Amino acid sequence: MRANQKIIHEHRRVILNPPAWVARTYSLMALVLIPWIFYLAISLPRRHLISNYDVSWAGFDIGLLILFLLTALLAYLKSRWLVISAAASGSFLILDAWFDVLGSRHGAQTHEAILLAIFIEIPLAFISFSLAAHVLMKNIK
Repeated sequence: MRANQKIIHEHRRVILNPPAWVARTYSLMALVLIPWIFYLAISLPRRHLISNYDVSWAGFDIGLLILFLLTALLAYLKSRWLVISAAASGSFLILDAWFDVLGSRHGAQTHEAILLAIFIEIPLAFISFSLAAHVLMKNIK
């Protein structure tokens, strides 16, 4: 085996064993996000304080969907790249909560955004960051 082939082989080597729930959970989160994206694309106003408000949020959630699917795939493949996708998923979830709360109109919309942030987005972000830390610590040993 040539030196560059050895490097590529070691790069693809399976070096971790994430919990079985990881691939299933992120696949489920991606599945749940699909109808949410359509709901946002249809229900959000075309213009809020910026043009294309509906498209920007649907696009953001499509990015989140891609991260969930990537995290599920990398967990299934037991890839060390799971660290990056899990950390990125957590970051997207925190940003989603932040902009949902700050971008909501006063009243019921703000209350809904706060509840979603507290009970869904922030806990899922914490799980994602914990997963990234777990995988990273396994790779350091």
